[in-house]
Amino acid sequence: MILLQASNLTKSFSGDDIFQNVKFEVKSNDRIAIVGRNGAGKTTLMKILAGVENFDSGNLSISKNIKLGYLTQAMTLNAEGTVYEAMKKPFAHLDQLKNEIDYITSYLSEHSHEADSVEYQNKLKQYDQLHNRFESLDGYTYEHKIKQVLTGLNFSEADFNEKIDTFSGGQKTRLALAEMLLKKPDLLLLDEPTNHLDMETTAWLENYLLTYEGAIVIISHDRFFLDKVVNTVYDVALGQVTKYVGNYSKFIEQRDAHYEKMMQAYEKQQDEIKRLETFVQKNIARASTSGMAKSRRKVLEKMTKIDNPKLDDHSMTLRFTFDKETGNDVLKLDDLTVGYDAPISSHIQLDVSKQDSIAIIGPNGIGKSTLIKTIAKLIPPLSGEVKYGANLQIGYYDQKQAEFESNNTILEELWQYYPTLPEKEIRTVLGRFLFVQDDVKKIVNDLSGGEKARLQLAKLSLENNNVLILDEPTNHLDIDAKEVLEDALIHYPGTLLFVSHDRYFINKIATKIVDIHPQGNDLYLGDYQYYLEKLEEKRVLESAVDEKIIEKQPNDYQAQKSSQKERRKLERQKEKIEQMIEQIEQENETIEHQLTLPENFNDHEKAYALNETLTKNQSELESLIEQWSELEIQLES
Repeated sequence: MILLQASNLTKSFSGDDIFQNVKFEVKSNDRIAIVGRNGAGKTTLMKILAGVENFDSGNLSISKNIKLGYLTQAMTLNAEGTVYEAMKKPFAHLDQLKNEIDYITSYLSEHSHEADSVEYQNKLKQYDQLHNRFESLDGYTYEHKIKQVLTGLNFSEADFNEKIDTFSGGQKTRLALAEMLLKKPDLLLLDEPTNHLDMETTAWLENYLLTYEGAIVIISHDRFFLDKVVNTVYDVALGQVTKYVGNYSKFIEQRDAHYEKMMQAYEKQQDEIKRLETFVQKNIARASTSGMAKSRRKVLEKMTKIDNPKLDDHSMTLRFTFDKETGNDVLKLDDLTVGYDAPISSHIQLDVSKQDSIAIIGPNGIGKSTLIKTIAKLIPPLSGEVKYGANLQIGYYDQKQAEFESNNTILEELWQYYPTLPEKEIRTVLGRFLFVQDDVKKIVNDLSGGEKARLQLAKLSLENNNVLILDEPTNHLDIDAKEVLEDALIHYPGTLLFVSHDRYFINKIATKIVDIHPQGNDLYLGDYQYYLEKLEEKRVLESAVDEKIIEKQPNDYQAQKSSQKERRKLERQKEKIEQMIEQIEQENETIEHQLTLPENFNDHEKAYALNETLTKNQSELESLIEQWSELEIQLES
């Protein structure tokens, strides 16, 4: 069922087009992302879809009786009373229904001696009808749902009875999200829903949205989140809105592949045009070849010219270098306790080697930022020791640096740290970070958080540090800037320690994960996906032990024989599942290739059918992988 449909939408501000001829469609259970550079028009498009902003021309239709929910970036819950009272409001009809059921239940109990009367029988029928309706509306589970959503969004049960006006702005935004999820609109529009969520809470929201019954349209800078949740991407770029089938990573592949294909076609046509033009110029005046030249000129005149393809790639350029190498042993943390007046995190043990790229993760408040400030010598350790290797030159970047104040111009702000560099070189560096021409005359206090972050990265890039310690480096950056920073850090030849909530960023950059917890820390020798896999293995094993699945191996001959027979059976099941997994993966590769073909991705029906098959296969694949993992655990045990 089509919930929302837009065609030929056009929007402009002050005579400048934001986008033109936009086609947009939302069907039941769609999972859609709207992506694009900051300022491209993502939020404007979302507001138009939500009906809170007008468009200049085109058509927008929403199916009748569709409930629509729209969560803005700045939305907060401004209800009176307690958290739980506010969360119960979407279920007021169920409370009313329950009161009616309780009333009839009381009547039936009091008048049981009149069971044969007409009125009693009517009440009994009414009770059955109300009870069935209450049950069909999940009346017996809604209080559990309230608790599930609130705890999932990181509210404790102690918070349930607190007054809403006692919470912070970020907490009220989470409450607004909770209320919207409980209302269960048919179409959910979410603008940056993860802004005030930590990693654990974001992961919960991902899983919740995967089973959400309505359609969802999302704007988010969290690419890991988009990869897991969405199956369609609308890219707002260069005044156009283009649809791609797949998650965010698939969108990047398809967009770049399409660009390369169009560029090849453009260059091929340009070569052909040049060849024909050269032939015409050389042969038009010759009597013997004039006819051929005129024929080729007609070909040129009738040729449909391909426009020079463009990507919305107005991105900064960044690289980090250094002059002097460190030794192989860079840092050693020995039973380190960090904090200010009181310990925040203790018993930290870590060896850092040259060219390590280490992500430090853990729950909010566990002391991640305090730890890296201690390593960067900004605060002293409370106990334990940080041993530093030879030739270290440490560069430190703090998310708070993007909130600094200065009355300097951008040019003056950077130049004051490197007064010996010529102005031209300072301007060149600033140009790499998108500060060009008169931009460098802007006052720092007038800059946005993203602009200040770029300015601080420009400063860091000139320091030539062989060790970088970064605290939330992707905060304030749009997706394009994040990707530039990722590329710079991937190619950085030095040693890197960083704290980040951006799981996509962690997965791209980290070669090791340090998980901080109250007892100390755990080290994982891999990226973020490897860390998640290890956590899941640990969870499954602990569950197996708790349920007493792992039994002692039998010692007598018959028991051993029976055990070997069972093992062979499990191995055959595992081999069969491996074959099924390989078959589905091959089929998915074929479908993904088909989705990149113009005749498919330009045909909505074909693309939808292929994507439906891909989604079904993916679901089956996940189920098979889970079965394979269970068999693997049983065989290992």
